[in-house]
This record gives sequence, structure tokens and C-alpha cells, in this order.
Amino acid sequence: MSRRPRWQGLAFCLAMGLAWEAVALVGLFPSRLFPPFSLVLTKLMDLNIQGTLPSALAVTLGHMAAGFFLAAMLSIPCGIAMGHSRRIEDLFSPTVESLRSLPPGVVVLPAMLFLGIGGLMHVFVVFFACVFPILLNTADSVRSIPKPFLDTARNLGVGRLRLACEVLAPAALPGLFSGLKTAMPVAFIVAMISEMVGGSEGLGHYLLRSQRSFDIPEMYAGIIEASLAGMVLSKGLSILEMRCLTWYFARNSLLRNTP
Repeated sequence: MSRRPRWQGLAFCLAMGLAWEAVALVGLFPSRLFPPFSLVLTKLMDLNIQGTLPSALAVTLGHMAAGFFLAAMLSIPCGIAMGHSRRIEDLFSPTVESLRSLPPGVVVLPAMLFLGIGGLMHVFVVFFACVFPILLNTADSVRSIPKPFLDTARNLGVGRLRLACEVLAPAALPGLFSGLKTAMPVAFIVAMISEMVGGSEGLGHYLLRSQRSFDIPEMYAGIIEASLAGMVLSKGLSILEMRCLTWYFARNSLLRNTP
């Protein structure tokens, strides 16, 4: 049941590649701007064998992972606190609502002034972009916990720390993973954008340099490398979610099958 859509997806990707090749061979666009797909695939393989794309991708993933991890470490406890306490939510909500509307690209400019052009700036921009989706999804998930759960824990004499660790955090995991799944592609995109705007290494810088030097096949190869990496990251997080939330998906399946 799960294999059919997978093969259909691969067939669609193959069809897209064939359509790209056909459009390039027909000459609908200038060949120097739109090279054949077969040439791009050849460049992709060569650049991977030479280690050019893997090394650039590793730099970008390093920036992304550091910012994403720091954002999760800050956002998860703050989201639990905001979801559980009305006073804390009222305290932070105006700041959160005003800052989360800022495009992450805007933050690159002041970040460059204070942190310079380098890894620290990229990590900060990714951190800024990831904080709010994780924070708000965690807070919403905590708010949705049925009140009887909390009342039962309090009646059993559970303290605040145990309540947060043993009741709120596990119950908030589905919403937390939704926030992480929203933040991960944002982190990848923002890491590359910050490298394009103010970077000297990484996949974003490689793409910009290839475009400016008219190494167009190399540029498309880098874009395909980025899309494949994004797909692997998304799939990895989905697998982690399935492993951590076995009880949640089993319960949902049971509810769906209950007449």
C-alpha cells in the first residue's frame, strides 16, 4: 500500500527530467541558460566525486544544525511555559508577534553589523528563523492538553518540574514535532540565503558564485543537490517522529478504525 505512491513519485520525477531534457534539446531557451538535464546530472556526479558539493553542503548543514538546535533548546521550554501559564504568555506575546513577522532575510543585515561575515552570523539568522515556529507550535500543543490530565496530576501531588517533564512535555510532543517539521526546511533555506548575502563558503555561496561566473550547469547541479538534501532531512525527521510518537499514531489509527 505504501509502495505505490513511492513509485508514482519517482515516475513523476523521471518525467520532469525527461521534459527538461526535451525542452533543452528543442532550444526553447538559450542553451547557456538552460542546459540539458543530462549535462546537469553529469556535473552533479562529477562535483560529488570531486567533493565540491559535499563539502559546501556540509558547511551549510553545519550552520543549519547549530541554529536549529539552539532554537529548539530555547523554544521548547519557553513554549511549554507560554502554553501553560497565561501570565507568561501575556508577557511574551507582544514581542513574539512583532518579531515573528520579520522576514529572516531582514535580520541578516543587522546580524552582519554585529557578528560580521562568518559562521556565527549564519547560525544566528537560522536561530531567529526557527525560534518562532517551534515556540508557537509547542505552546499551542500545551494549551490543547485536556484539563482533566493536569487536574489529575495536581491531585496526585505532582510538582511543577515533574508536571512539565512528565505531563506537559510528552503531551506536547505531536505539536512540538509539527513545529520542528515546519522549522527544518526554513532553517535550510535561511542558511543558504544568509550564505548568499554575506558568506564566503557553503552551498548558498557556491550557487551564487556559479551564477555570477556563468557556470550554469554547476549552478543547477547545486540546486539539485540542495533539493535532495532537503528531501533527506525531511524524511529523516519524519522517521524520527514515527519512532518517538508510536503511541500517538497508533491511537489515531485506532480512532479512525473505530466505528
